[in-house]
Parts: sequence; structure tokens; C-alpha cells
Amino acid sequence: MPVTINGNGSITGLSVGGLGSGVVNDATLASNAVTTAKIASGAISSATLPAGTIIQTVIGASETSTGSSVDITSQSATAPTFFNSACNVAITPQFSNSKILITFTAQIRLNPDAEGYVGPYYSPNSNMSSPVILDPKRGASRNESYRVNSNAGDAHHFWVVSQTTWDETVTNTNVRYYSIGGYKSNNEAIYYGDQGVGLKMMAQEIKV
Repeated sequence: MPVTINGNGSITGLSVGGLGSGVVNDATLASNAVTTAKIASGAISSATLPAGTIIQTVIGASETSTGSSVDITSQSATAPTFFNSACNVAITPQFSNSKILITFTAQIRLNPDAEGYVGPYYSPNSNMSSPVILDPKRGASRNESYRVNSNAGDAHHFWVVSQTTWDETVTNTNVRYYSIGGYKSNNEAIYYGDQGVGLKMMAQEIKV
């Protein structure tokens, strides 16, 4: 088919890939030319986007001074105590092989001699049932990820955690749910504390 420039300014007969390399650059593209909706509809394919492209960003609600500390009472890695469900994030991947980058900030408090784990969990369910820890473990467990190696009465640790990790388990485009929680590996207390920095969380889909 011949290439024709029509009187209304449109071009017909141009095949896919017909434009030479470098013909379309960042400045040529209109604002919002690439959108999540266009990706979802198939108008923009996975092959079109370079690796590392941020496809979408979802921000959870920030903590709103809900009151007293959350005592991490769970001693099970598979049934954690979650911080605040109002701050959870739900994201629907546009591609089945994406990575989901999770970033969160919160204040953690450890009592003397406490040890355990705090971090992001993934679940296929909105109620966070069957949760899966995203962070890999080094050794037999994650039980000493957070630890105070002293049982002295004044050995409390208070600090703000800012952490990133990513979900490598994406194999489909079903909605995915994320929450922050933890467990303790002995009987000493770990808290998501009050009088400090509240929970904020963000999820980003990254093209691979």
C-alpha cells in the first residue's frame, strides 16, 4: 500500500515500524501519550517499553494518628501482626512478569532482649490472608532481623525504618495486596510505636 498524506493531515499506508530510528523522541510525544489505560488495553505492549520503566505507582493512605502503639503479638512468620490496614496498598500489574517495588517508612520500638522481623507482606486476598514475606532470608530464618542484644531495663531501641524491597512472585495480572507487619521470635515486645513517625507505603510496577 502506498503511503499517502491526506488533506486532513493524517497519513495512511504506513506500516508498523515504518518510522526510522530516532524519528519519534521524548519532545515529539504528546503529554500523557503513554498511560496505564493504554497499556491495559494493549495499545502499548510490554515489548514497546524499555526495562526499568515505571509502569504505575500506587500510594497507600498515610497513618492518621490512630492512637496507641500496635503490639506485635504474633510469633509466627506466616500469621503476622499487621500495623494498620488503612495504609495497605492494592495494585493490579499490567504485565505478568513485572516486579513490584515496595517502599515504606514507619517507627519501630524494641524492648530489652527483643528479636523478630518487621517488613512488607504480599497476599492475593484483600484481607491479607495467606500472607507471604517479600524479603529473602539469610540463614535458617529472619528471626534476628530486628534485635536488642541486651536485657538491661533501659535497653529499648526506638528508630524510624525506611525500607525498600520488591516482589519477584508476579506471574499474572491479578490484583495484589501489600501490608506492613511483623512477628517476634521470643517473648519480648516489638511495637509499631506511637509518638513517632507513622506508616507510609508505596507500590510501583517496574518493567523487566
